Amino acid sequence: MLQTKFLSAGSSKKEALKYTCELVSNIFLEDSNYPRVKKIDIRCESAKEAEELDKLLWDYPEDIILPHNLTHKTQEDVFIEIGYPGSTFLKEDKKMLLNLNPDLPNQIAEYLYYYQLVISDNSKMRERAASTWQECKSMGLNPSFIEN
Repeated sequence: MLQTKFLSAGSSKKEALKYTCELVSNIFLEDSNYPRVKKIDIRCESAKEAEELDKLLWDYPEDIILPHNLTHKTQEDVFIEIGYPGSTFLKEDKKMLLNLNPDLPNQIAEYLYYYQLVISDNSKMRERAASTWQECKSMGLNPSFIEN
């Protein structure tokens, strides 16, 4: 069954992007708190947000270089692919999807792990993530929520 987790990622997009960098670095370094995967796909809400995350991953965290690329750039063998609605991720086994977009993507069945990042802004982003939680429940998934 698809392991589904909702993770508290801060109260703003800026905090969520930084949290995403920290999270993928922990997964890349095989932190025992996270599953081992061959690849992480990160789904942003827009191409602009994907570009922001791409730039941030080159600089943060400071002590690690994370092999990553945008889906619309030349496809390389990288650990992290960054996309947005309408972009296509490479097909591969043993992958994780980190969803920065508060809406549920169509292709979650292709993954072993689905992590929905929740921006607790007490407004639209939080409400949309709550709808995604309900969709996951109705699909028979058993999501858990992790407060950071």
